[in-house]
Amino acid sequence: MDATGATGAAVTNDRFADVFRRRYAELVRLAARVTGDAMEAEDVAQEALTRLSTHQVLDRPDDEIAAWLRRITINASFNRLRSRSRSTDRMQRSAAAERPLRDADRTGPQLAQVVRAEERALVRAALAQLPERQRTCLLLRHSGYRYTEIAAAVGIATGSVGVLLTRGEQAFRRHYEEMQ
Repeated sequence: MDATGATGAAVTNDRFADVFRRRYAELVRLAARVTGDAMEAEDVAQEALTRLSTHQVLDRPDDEIAAWLRRITINASFNRLRSRSRSTDRMQRSAAAERPLRDADRTGPQLAQVVRAEERALVRAALAQLPERQRTCLLLRHSGYRYTEIAAAVGIATGSVGVLLTRGEQAFRRHYEEMQ
């Protein structure tokens, strides 16, 4: 390889390393909000960054890279949730009988943990029923992103973000209440 090709590869590697350092923690937090699992969130963030390492978007401006990474992270997170849900369904179907909770198991911190886990599962299930753009807008907004950042990630006009958020919140509330 000639000196020009080697220099171009070095610049790309430096760019990727810089993006990785600046975005990794943000992507893990975003994935954790969707998956509810810190270890899985790290896997999702690594998957998104691995995709970036071979993608042409690495040559684009930082804002476009960030929006692309958020989109990939959210999609990969929901793919993991769907996969986990299918796996859980298979395990539940294969189990012939469920063991009832003993009275001792119904009190104390164990019950609180179960209730929190059920509430998180309800939230994720209600989110999964939303159209993709509404779901993405809600997740990004409640993760602290500004309207301009959300618009870039979703690929819409900044003025449309508020409408999608309002509709998404209404639909989320309706789905959540139906599930309770």
